[in-house]
Amino acid sequence: MTQKKYQVFISSTYTDLIEERKKVQEILLMADCIPAGMEAFVATTEEQFQIIKKVIDFCDYYVLILGKRYGSINPETGLSYTEMEYEYAVSKGVPVLVFALDDSVVVSADKEEKDAESKRKLAVFKEKAMKNRLASIWKDGGDLSGKVAIAIMKAKEEIVRPGWMRGDSYSTESLERIVKLQEENKAMSEEISNLKEQVGKLEQIPDLAFEGYSVEISYNRNECDKITKSSTLDKIFSYISLNIGEYEVHEKYLEDLVAQSVGYSRSDYCDDFSIKRIINQFVILGFLETWIVDDEGGVYKLTEKGKQMKNMLNAFRIEEQK
Repeated sequence: MTQKKYQVFISSTYTDLIEERKKVQEILLMADCIPAGMEAFVATTEEQFQIIKKVIDFCDYYVLILGKRYGSINPETGLSYTEMEYEYAVSKGVPVLVFALDDSVVVSADKEEKDAESKRKLAVFKEKAMKNRLASIWKDGGDLSGKVAIAIMKAKEEIVRPGWMRGDSYSTESLERIVKLQEENKAMSEEISNLKEQVGKLEQIPDLAFEGYSVEISYNRNECDKITKSSTLDKIFSYISLNIGEYEVHEKYLEDLVAQSVGYSRSDYCDDFSIKRIINQFVILGFLETWIVDDEGGVYKLTEKGKQMKNMLNAFRIEEQK
């Protein structure tokens, strides 16, 4: 079976991070990824930025490398082109992996901003970018390479992306399988429509549990190491929905998030039935939708109703400070 490859856009300032970007490109190639040609698409004008936006549209992941320079600034937006690339990738739902240079690292004068306003803008940009779930601090080229390798591996496992395959890699058998899947998809779409009607009826049931409803998840690695932790469905959903965001996630990753929401590091050795029942409850409530991806198992994403609930549960309220 031909392995799927993923295109990765590498974004950074240019002259101060040439060597670091080369190392990242090498790591991505070793990880069966296709690095987008940053050297060919350094955005310094609006026209070049429009080209870069089209490149980002076709990328599966976006890697942001931050050093100590803010970069060339667009006179209309007041933002650097690097920050504009980041904002565009986020707006398009492209998974973003952020790698920021440790503040304690000393660099040569030509690799650091001298202008006070540019330094301020870089600090604001860095603070914003580091809130991303897939964000790391690096100290040198080797450290950066290692963290990129781990992060891209984790991203490919957790976040579903279309990827790329050679056109001639599809055999007659594969094409027949695609036709069959399309037929099954059509049948499933009809079934989903029926299920949505049933879910709509379920949502009207007054005793369908959610807010304040307590659940337990047991951890049992061996006979002598069994513990049980509890939480409520709304607290669990608050945690997992923030981590899912706009992404489509694999079933195993979602199970890990449920386990983490009550204090476990991952779902291994946890009560599988309890975790699956909690996830199923969120599907019944209309907060999650799920489908099967060929050879990859179940995939989940937040519905519009789930996104609304995420925002409601995670919003700061005035009474919290009273």
